[in-house]
Amino acid sequence: MLRSPPPLFNQGTPALVKLGLCILASLALILVDQRYHSTEKFRSVTQTVLYPLQVLMSWPGNFAKGISDNFVTRAEMQKTIEAQAQQLLDLSLIANHGENLNAENSSLRKLLSLQQQSQFKTLAAEIIFNPTNPLSQKIVIKRGATDGVKLGMPVASDAGIMGQVVRVFEHSSEVALLEDRDLAIPIQVARNGLRGALFGMGRGEPLELRYITAVGDLDVGDYLTTSGIDGTYPPGFPVALITKIERSLDSSLPAITCRPLADVNRYRHLMVIFYQPSNIAPPAPANSTPLIGKQKALKKKS
Repeated sequence: MLRSPPPLFNQGTPALVKLGLCILASLALILVDQRYHSTEKFRSVTQTVLYPLQVLMSWPGNFAKGISDNFVTRAEMQKTIEAQAQQLLDLSLIANHGENLNAENSSLRKLLSLQQQSQFKTLAAEIIFNPTNPLSQKIVIKRGATDGVKLGMPVASDAGIMGQVVRVFEHSSEVALLEDRDLAIPIQVARNGLRGALFGMGRGEPLELRYITAVGDLDVGDYLTTSGIDGTYPPGFPVALITKIERSLDSSLPAITCRPLADVNRYRHLMVIFYQPSNIAPPAPANSTPLIGKQKALKKKS
């Protein structure tokens, strides 16, 4: 036997009436629960029963969120590692730059000390260009005619003579180094005073000592200094060190190789020496009589 639905849920009952009754019932339950706490046990039991279902239902979302957080964390860690690696590179670059500045400062201090000790006027210059030519060895410095640099002036570092100026421009100059094939410098052995000439043999090649009369008085390790007899280099400046003496049966003169004391690859700054001695004989006094005139006068008197 079928039962008829309650009058409230008949299809003919207005929807607003149904909604209003549901709202009133809800408010009544809320007030009763708030005052007498009558539904706490029901809610506790319901929460206990439904908790596994809640955990099971939330597991896919939590799993997906964990995977997403893992990728985000790995990406952030990768970015952090890359940032730290770049920071290490920057710090290493700063440290290397600081070491370079310290080395440059030390070189400049040595040049300043040498400049104070030198009896000649000097001018500090920066190396701005080093052409790669296997046949010659030249550099370009940032000093020129406007700074007073002239052709033939010697160039040195704190270790010794490096070469001489071979071309002069307005704001720069070209310097031929000791290794240049076209450069020769008169030298003197510091130990015994023997004189000779030092010739360049090309980039990366040792220097060759020639025109030494008493070769038997030379030893490996002898220091060579400028002799000053050419009027280009001031006397007494260190130049090179004898590294090898080869005596051959085919030749009466041995091959003597030397190493320059000033290595251009170790310096960024060098010093131009304003040394230009006069090669012209001083004029005779106005009231003096030449020697030939004196001899003629003595013959007339006699």
